[in-house]
Amino acid sequence: MKRYKMIMSYDEFELVTTSTDDVEKVIVPIRHRDGKLLYGIDHVQQKMLQNGLEPTETGLDLLCLATAVYIADTRISRELHSQDSWTREIYIELPVYDLTKFREAKPIFERMLNFLTGDKWAIDFTQKVVKIIEPDEAITECKEFEVASLFSGGMDSLISTIDYLEQKKKIILVSHAGEGFTKNSQTNILHDFEGKYQLGDLLYLDLWMVFEKDFLPGGGNENSTRSRSFLFIALGIFAISNFTAIKELLVPENGLIALNIPLDDLRIGSHSTRTTHPFYLNLWNGVLKILDTDKLVLNPYWNKTKGEMANECLNKEYLSEIVERSNSCSSPIKARWKGLPPQHCGFCVPCIIRRAAMHKAFGKDGDGTVYTANDVSSIIRNHASGEGVQLRSFQYAINRLKKKPTMARLLVYKTGSISGDSEYIIELAEVYKRGLMEVDSFISSEVGENNENI
Repeated sequence: MKRYKMIMSYDEFELVTTSTDDVEKVIVPIRHRDGKLLYGIDHVQQKMLQNGLEPTETGLDLLCLATAVYIADTRISRELHSQDSWTREIYIELPVYDLTKFREAKPIFERMLNFLTGDKWAIDFTQKVVKIIEPDEAITECKEFEVASLFSGGMDSLISTIDYLEQKKKIILVSHAGEGFTKNSQTNILHDFEGKYQLGDLLYLDLWMVFEKDFLPGGGNENSTRSRSFLFIALGIFAISNFTAIKELLVPENGLIALNIPLDDLRIGSHSTRTTHPFYLNLWNGVLKILDTDKLVLNPYWNKTKGEMANECLNKEYLSEIVERSNSCSSPIKARWKGLPPQHCGFCVPCIIRRAAMHKAFGKDGDGTVYTANDVSSIIRNHASGEGVQLRSFQYAINRLKKKPTMARLLVYKTGSISGDSEYIIELAEVYKRGLMEVDSFISSEVGENNENI
């Protein structure tokens, strides 16, 4: 096990490593010798400039911090470098332009990342001596964009984008991908949009960020990628950082997944993802306030179930046609174990919630998605392979809630601190209950009403 100290540099152009018994110090370059930013950032910046969007220095510093975090998260193995097979100790140092404000935000950054990934992060900032973002007098005149939204290629972001297109909104869509299946989902959906909508007022900013195996010497590789939403949101803020007409970066996620309340007592702490949890988004807004960005990160669907989102889509018929192009599965590459191409497994938590949502919106036979494991009864009974673990956990959570519905108001606090008045807490509890009952209805339709005994 080693603790990693990553120093991000504008002056070094190669990885430089110094190793001791328990600390691996790595200097990581941020730009090429020719001044172009690395890791796909230059591609995004150039596309922004071509469309009249010029980022701020603070926006760039946020994205560079997120890049450092994503490198560490994906290239420092939990198996090799943690004491408990999960928690790593990671130090990051980054030069920033507004040193005073970033140092004021340091405790929030650390708290946010500790909460998000379950690691122990230490972040330090130094003075960046030159501005990287210089005003460009030849910049293209900016279009009058109205909405900026994250676009993951998942079902929720598909629904939100259809709604904006139906309203003829001028949209900035922000995407990130680090593997092919996610990227294909994003690309295929956008290609389909071209045949359905006029996309002249849509700007698609995509960041392809992936690092070589063993990018950090001795670090190994890590697939849990809990920090992906930190990179995703930082990219969105980078995109609109100097665009005064848009004050909000929208993160479309249904309320059940956003809360991600543990289904059973074993699924706590690091075993429960927190990528759009209200506490996490509030921490982001705290950082953005300190940095004087005049931006907010908001989830417009925090009080909707996935099924309600689908049912209320402004073009539900089109959604039913295109939804199979979207990706909800937590690990589509699992299909390769059965000699199949990457696809929805059908039994992970996101797949089950997706299937329940499709059942609510389109009925029993209304889901055209291909699932590796499709028969619910077989999944539940499949103890040997573990495919039924998540479905049985849902059954446990559903039955627990049916026996004591008032538990919902306590369970919303399970995965993180929640602030807000009683009406807000009640609404969170209600979306949690409706979300579970959506899953219950789906399971019952597949295996019969007495599904708790399976």
